[in-house]
Amino acid sequence: MKNTKLDAFLGGKIRLFQPLNGYRANSDSILLAAAVDAKKGQSILELGCGIGAVLFSLMSRVDALQVVGVEIQKKYAQLALRNAEHNGFKADILHCDITDIPNEYKQINYNHVVLNPPFFNQNSSMKSGQLDKDLSKRESGISLNTWLNVAIRRCAPKGEVVIMHRATRLTEILKSFDGRLGDIKILPISSFEGTPATRIIIKGKKGSASPLSILAPFVLHNVKGEDRIIETYTISAERILREGRPLDWI
Repeated sequence: MKNTKLDAFLGGKIRLFQPLNGYRANSDSILLAAAVDAKKGQSILELGCGIGAVLFSLMSRVDALQVVGVEIQKKYAQLALRNAEHNGFKADILHCDITDIPNEYKQINYNHVVLNPPFFNQNSSMKSGQLDKDLSKRESGISLNTWLNVAIRRCAPKGEVVIMHRATRLTEILKSFDGRLGDIKILPISSFEGTPATRIIIKGKKGSASPLSILAPFVLHNVKGEDRIIETYTISAERILREGRPLDWI
């Protein structure tokens, strides 16, 4: 496939083809994968899988996962298939809308449903000149509530839904979870210690009545000096981004 580049993730544990221009996987994908407490042999569904960075990061850490990715953009679905083959993973990648998943995959109750949907609603941000970037960043016909409804429906009893999103949309997410998921854990993601979190990872368990908890922020970067120049990743971030370790939900 033309106009792609092979990039290393997790310190070279996996290598993924990405478009030179367009939406590219980043640290968010690796953090989201680290947030999924998957066990050997469990089933995973990712809504909006892109090139497969979340799924294949998970598969590099946990053996024998049964993986399904749903991706509406054909170019990215093809790259996800190519990346699965390149890394020796077996994954079903569906080129379809999340609301139009084939019946055979709807009949599966997934242990974990993962999603990182567009951060911005249709009218809240400048439209990108690149269609694929715009579809990845701005909602287009499918609301955040719809993304979450699909995720919860596909999740098995006692299974978990895990989402990364903007902190400013926490209220919407909790409203969708209300009465349907319990044991909800909210992890704020801060770029630097002492700064407000702009992103959050939230997970909830289907059928649980356990109370909600808010964890201490996960800090990505150490800084140096009053100008807050980025020095390095924190030790916790390094372990996840470079070594492929799971995220600690304590």
